[in-house]
Amino acid sequence: MAIYDVQRQSSERLGSAIMTVDRSGLADLLIGDRDWLVSLLEDREVIVVRQAFCPERPLRSFAERFEAMLHGPAAPAASPTPEDYLIVGDPKVSALAEYVRNGRVWESDHVLGRAPGGVSIMSMPGAGSVAAPTMFCCTAAAWDGMTPAEQRELAPLRVLHGFWQDRLYHDREPQHQGLMQWMARQSAELPLVQPLPGGRHGLLIDDTALQVAGVEFADSEAFLGGLRTWATQPAYVYSHAWQPGDLVIWSSASVMYRELPRPDNPIWQTANLRR
Repeated sequence: MAIYDVQRQSSERLGSAIMTVDRSGLADLLIGDRDWLVSLLEDREVIVVRQAFCPERPLRSFAERFEAMLHGPAAPAASPTPEDYLIVGDPKVSALAEYVRNGRVWESDHVLGRAPGGVSIMSMPGAGSVAAPTMFCCTAAAWDGMTPAEQRELAPLRVLHGFWQDRLYHDREPQHQGLMQWMARQSAELPLVQPLPGGRHGLLIDDTALQVAGVEFADSEAFLGGLRTWATQPAYVYSHAWQPGDLVIWSSASVMYRELPRPDNPIWQTANLRR
């Protein structure tokens, strides 16, 4: 299997994949039925509601009704994790800035059943809150940008996904007991190309992807790395700069996301002051 051609940059640009509405459209989203929303997300992979200021109770109800993965302050409390980017974040100050940015891996709520309803939601609370920028990779748009020959090559492939692969991005040398606990979690061999309800296709290439079935490990790593580089080029990525009250809804079957380092990190702020 040839390494995917990442040198060719797409001539396609994100357009119809992103839909931005004002707060007046929030009620329609909250009361719409599941089929309508999934159909809408088939055409518009990411929906942005600027300054929605959606109250927590209806937001939780909305997430439960759609079996959606909920992120942000309204999400269930997670265990705290150590800060992992306490180095200068400005590329004009430190050569490590791009390392910091690339250390935020691309995740998917669809893989391993984290969003069984095919919908994910992220919210921003009211005034005074600070949130890291979030990047959304629209893999259905990336698939549409491929040639028919490339699509035919990818269509039959299957990839092994494992929870521990995600964790190893964050802890490269875990204790053996912890590693065994991670590896006891779910793993699955899934189609690389994910059929979507309206006829389009998404790519399952998030940070849980371990190996293409039937392909030697090194070749698989090169192939998946090249494919992820193709899909995450600027043509297929929407970067959301959060404003208080914002709400973002996306298709978990076709969109990967990553949160960049928090803007309130003290060293990050210090670097920005030195511009």
